[in-house]
Parts: sequence; C-alpha cells; structure tokens
Amino acid sequence: MDQELQEKKMQQTQGIIRMLDQFGLDAEQQIRVLGFPEGTRTRTLRQHRENKPFPDDEQIQQRVSLLAHISDALRTTYPTNPQMGLFWIKQKNRHLDNHRPVEVLGRGSRNDLISVLSLLDCTVHWEQSSLKK
Repeated sequence: MDQELQEKKMQQTQGIIRMLDQFGLDAEQQIRVLGFPEGTRTRTLRQHRENKPFPDDEQIQQRVSLLAHISDALRTTYPTNPQMGLFWIKQKNRHLDNHRPVEVLGRGSRNDLISVLSLLDCTVHWEQSSLKK
C-alpha cells in the first residue's frame, strides 16, 4: 500500500511539473509557484522530475492541489481540444488587468493561483466573493 501511495504521489508530481513546463514557466518560476522555500536551487526540480515526489509540506501541498484544480478546470473547460487550455493560459485576460494567466501564475503567490483558478471555476469565484463580504 505504501508503494502504491508513493507511485501516486510521483505521478502527481510529474504531472504538475509537466503542466508547468507546458505553460512555459522556467525553473525559478516553478519553484515560486510551488511555494518552495526561498533559496531553493533549480536542480531540486530535476530530482522531482525524475524520482522524488513533492514534499509533504502543507503549503506546497495546498499549491499542488490548486494547480491540479487548474489543470482539471482547463480540461473541463476545453474538453475536445486540450491545446485551447494552453492557448487560454497564454492569452491576455481582461479579468487579470490584461495580464496573461501564465504571467500571474509565474509571480508565485497563492492568491495569484486562486485568481487564475477562479476564472476557470465559477465555484471558486463564488467562494472567494462570499469571503470578501
């Protein structure tokens, strides 16, 4: 069972890194997006690409969950053409002050991840709106 869990974590790690690569984020941006501690070397990502799942750190796992949700939302928004999700993530968006969602993600704050996700998943948007009231 432990081996199964490790394999699942590894698949998730590689899937998230693959997604960030497809978005065009460089290693430093990926480290910021994932919430790794400041000063984390870019070679750390190589270890995660090859054979080491993301750490069980709560902050990192929350961001991984948000990124997985973004991936799912892109897939359900554009179910017949996965390339449209990549197109959307790289196009300027008026709801993000004419920034590209990938640029907003690249800044690395948790709120930026939520901002991008809320454009793709209305339930997240509603939840965020109700918290502001």
